[in-house]
Amino acid sequence: MNPRVPNDRCRETAFEDLKARVRAVSTAPLSAPAAHVLEALLDKYPGAAALFYGSGVSVSAAEEPSSIMFDFYIIADDYDAVYSASVLKIANKLIPPNVFYFETPSRFGTLRAKYAVLSIKHFEQLVSDATFHSYFWARFAQPTRIHTSDKKMAARLETALATAITTFCVRASGLMGGPFTAKDLWLDGLGASYKAELRAEDKTRSARLIESYGDWTERVTEPALVAAGLSPQTNENRFTISDKPRASSATAWRIRAFAGIFLSALRLLKGTQTFQGGIDYIAWKIKRHSGIDIKVTDWERKHPMLAAPGAALRYYRLRSAKQKRD
Repeated sequence: MNPRVPNDRCRETAFEDLKARVRAVSTAPLSAPAAHVLEALLDKYPGAAALFYGSGVSVSAAEEPSSIMFDFYIIADDYDAVYSASVLKIANKLIPPNVFYFETPSRFGTLRAKYAVLSIKHFEQLVSDATFHSYFWARFAQPTRIHTSDKKMAARLETALATAITTFCVRASGLMGGPFTAKDLWLDGLGASYKAELRAEDKTRSARLIESYGDWTERVTEPALVAAGLSPQTNENRFTISDKPRASSATAWRIRAFAGIFLSALRLLKGTQTFQGGIDYIAWKIKRHSGIDIKVTDWERKHPMLAAPGAALRYYRLRSAKQKRD
């Protein structure tokens, strides 16, 4: 590519290209189990849009449906459309998102999902470079399905997802010490985002996700960097960037990891108030991804907010012991 900084026309063209690639993936049909959950969720939130992402789309797609915890986001016009309680509106604005548990019977057995709620305006802000932490833009840089009959909402969501990819690619580029491939950027970027959320995934998780995405990373990385105004030079599918923004630096990622300790704790504590069975779900997911069983007690189930710090400490002790054995 031309090493000069892309002009506005180049950036606009690259972003339109990125949106087209988002559109091609976002309109793909869901599996029958995921579609069943989606239909039941939208019955609960008529008029809202839904985003489907995560394991149900990728590495878990071939697993037994009843063993998957499907991930959805409900995107509403505003918070008044989904909440009657002021406390839920305030909580969603201050510590987004609010997360809820959902299950529904089906011919596949009982299907389970966790779903989060955001307004479209809030979602657009959270996936942009106006948001420092990676929680939202790293999630939605990955392939995501859009489900809405509202064409204007669909267009806004396509733009928001393309923005998430741009934000992720630019900020992940700060982890690259020299020439890098698209796969290098996504491996390190997703790994850093897991650390910033204190997630239990091991080092192979990013690789499995990227492999399951096919050519996604190769198709979106270059247009995302150009759309952001960077000047990636390519040589045999390797990128070189000399003008990385400050927010993309490795130091910025260390700050995100530090901030993530507090953000994760706040979301966990808030989730115990909305996510029925939340502490068991967390234990299930930790064991599923890392093999560590924190063994939730009956007392912890009855007092999840009080139990959360102790359960977290037990996890870190068990993880440290496992790492020493390995």
